[in-house]
Amino acid sequence: MAQRSQSFFQGAAVLTAATFIVKFINIFFSLPLANSLGSEGMGHFYTAYDIFIFFSVLGTSGTPVAISRLVSVAYARGRKREADKIFRVAFLLFSGIGLFGSLVMFFFARSLSQLFVQTDRSMYAIMALAPMSLFMCMSSCLRGYFQGRSNMTPTAVSQVIESLIKLAIGLGLAGWFMQTTGLPEFGAAGAITGVSVGAVFAFAYIAVKYFQAIRTERYEEEAAVSSTKHILQSILTFAIPVIVGSSFLSLLDLVDAAVMMDRLQGAAGIEASAAVALKGQLGNARKYFDLPNSVIVPISITVLPQLAAALTKRDRAATRHVARTALHMTVLFALPCAAGLCAFAKPICRLFLYNQPGEVESTASLLAIMAPGVVFASLLYTTNAMLQAAGKVYRPIINMCVGTVVRIAVVYVLCGVPQINAAGSALSTPFSYFVMILLNMEALHRVMPETPGICRLSLRPLLATAIMLAVSVPAQMLFSHLSGSILTVLPTVLVAVAVYAVAAVKTGALGYEEILQLPKVALIARVLQKAHVLRVR
Repeated sequence: MAQRSQSFFQGAAVLTAATFIVKFINIFFSLPLANSLGSEGMGHFYTAYDIFIFFSVLGTSGTPVAISRLVSVAYARGRKREADKIFRVAFLLFSGIGLFGSLVMFFFARSLSQLFVQTDRSMYAIMALAPMSLFMCMSSCLRGYFQGRSNMTPTAVSQVIESLIKLAIGLGLAGWFMQTTGLPEFGAAGAITGVSVGAVFAFAYIAVKYFQAIRTERYEEEAAVSSTKHILQSILTFAIPVIVGSSFLSLLDLVDAAVMMDRLQGAAGIEASAAVALKGQLGNARKYFDLPNSVIVPISITVLPQLAAALTKRDRAATRHVARTALHMTVLFALPCAAGLCAFAKPICRLFLYNQPGEVESTASLLAIMAPGVVFASLLYTTNAMLQAAGKVYRPIINMCVGTVVRIAVVYVLCGVPQINAAGSALSTPFSYFVMILLNMEALHRVMPETPGICRLSLRPLLATAIMLAVSVPAQMLFSHLSGSILTVLPTVLVAVAVYAVAAVKTGALGYEEILQLPKVALIARVLQKAHVLRVR
C-alpha cells in the first residue's frame, strides 16, 4: 500500500485525537438519550449491548490482533503480497462469523431477552442492533490490516463517521419513538438503530479507502506467498485463543449481569423494575468509567504492530523502548483520569444526567467506587497487546478469565446484601482488574525481562496527579459556590488538565523524548528543552 508508516507516537496521537472526537460526539448522544429514556430505557439499551458484545467478539475480538500482528510481521520481512492475502482470507472468515451473529440476534431476540433479563421487552433493541455484528466484523478486518501497516488514519476516520451517523439517526429515532409510543423499550430500539446504521457507513468508508490504496500499491519480487491453508492456520493460531477467551469473557459478563439481577431481585428483595433501573444506573456509571479509553486504547492498538515488528527483527533496544514507552504513557494518562473520576464523580453525573437529578447520587457513588479501576483497566489494555505481540495470545485470555470469575464471585456475595445491592458490582470492577494486571505483569517479565516495573514508572505521574487534585478540588468547590451550575465541572476539568500538564513536565513525568515524538510539536519541544523547561532523560 503506497503509504507512509506512522511512528508509535504519531499513530497513538491520530487514534487518540479521533477517539476524543468520538467521545465528544458520544456525549451529545448519551446525555439526551439517558435523560429521555430514563433508567429503565437505558436498561433495555445496555441489555442489547451486552448480548451484542457476546456475539460480536466471535468475529471482532481476534480479528485486529491476528491481522495486525501477521501483516506487521509480513511487512517487516518485505512480503507485501503475503500481507494482502492474509487480509483476504481473514475477511472471508470473520465476515461469515459476523453474519452468523447477526442472524442469531435477529431471529432469537425474544428468547435472548427473556433469558438474560427475565422479560421480552428488550427484544426490539436486540433486533435493531443485529446488523452491527456483520458490519463490525468486516470493519474490524479492514482496521486490523491498516493497523498492521502502522497506518491508524483509516481506523480513526471510520470511528468518527460511525459516531456522527449514530448521533444524527439514533437520537432522532429515539425521540420519535418516545413521542409516539411513550415506551422506553421502543425508544431504546430507535437509538440502537442509529448505532447499526453508523456501522454500515463506517464500513463503507474504510472499504473505499482499502480499494483506493491497493490500486496504487507497488510490488517487488518476493518469495511465493503461503497457501490459503497455511495462512488460515496462522490466523486461527492467533485469533482462536482471543476469540474463545473473549467469548468466554463476554459470556461471563452476561452471567455477571444475570447473577446481579437475580441477587437483586432475590436475596436483596428488590422488585424487577427497580432492579432494571439499578442496572441502567450501573450502565451509565460504566460508560463514564470507560471515558479514559479515548487515550488508553490507542496506545494498546499502536503498541502491538510496533512491538511485533521489533521482536521479529530481534531488535532488543527497540523492544525495550516500545515496551517502556507504552507502559509509561499508559500510567501517565490513567492516573489523573482515575483520580478525576473519583474526585468529581458527582459533578460529572450532575452534568451528564441533567434531566434525571434523582439518579445523580446513586450513579455518582457507583462511579466513585469504580474509578480506581481505570488505572488497572488501562494497564490491562496495554499489557494484553504486549503479550499478544510477543505471541503469547493465550496468557492474557487466561488471566482475564481468572479475574472475571473473581468478579462474578464478588458480585454474587455483595449484590445479595440489601444495603450494598448494585454497589457490589461496581466494587468488583477495580478488584477484578487488579487481579488481571498482576497476572499480566508476571507473564510479561517472563517473556520480556527488560520490561520495566509499573511502580517505578508511576512515581512521577502519581506526584503530578496529587498536585492536580490539590489545585482542582478547591477550584471545583469555588466554582460551585460562585454559580452552582451543573456546568462548573467543565472549567474544573480545564484547570485539572492544565495543572497536570505543568506538573507532569516539572516533575519529569512527561519528558523531552515523549513530546519530541508527537506529530507537529517537535519544534516546540526543542525550544522548551533549550529553555530548561523540559528534561532530557
